[in-house]
Amino acid sequence: MTLYELIEKHEGRRYKTYKCSANADTIGVGHNLVNGLPADIEAYYKKNKKITDEMVDRLLEADVRQAVADCRVLFPEYDRFSEARRMALADFVFQLGFTRARKFIHSIACINTGRWEKAGEQMRKSAWATTQTPARAKEIIEMIEVG
Repeated sequence: MTLYELIEKHEGRRYKTYKCSANADTIGVGHNLVNGLPADIEAYYKKNKKITDEMVDRLLEADVRQAVADCRVLFPEYDRFSEARRMALADFVFQLGFTRARKFIHSIACINTGRWEKAGEQMRKSAWATTQTPARAKEIIEMIEVG
């Protein structure tokens, strides 16, 4: 499974706006509309009240690039982590966004010192894992712990 497939499995693919688990207006594969749309996609959406597969893919590509860039800020050794851990952390940051993800201070500290199980333990205590998206969190935490 690729990172794109993992994120799409968790987010789904939608051509019209919807409310995500955080109650934000969203489109495509988890693209938060607070972040706006490129002008051509916005114009197409305003005219057709939906977007195309190609547009969904473009938004996803840009959002994944941003999530990976954010991971490199939060986790300086990110590129040295196993593929499973990189995918899990990118999915986590993709879902929460940089601002919310960086609040996982203890988990980030554990990850940055290679204490994977302790990081998972910390993450399990969060609202993200207990009430917001528990099934997704369980999968991501297991990927982080096992590597």
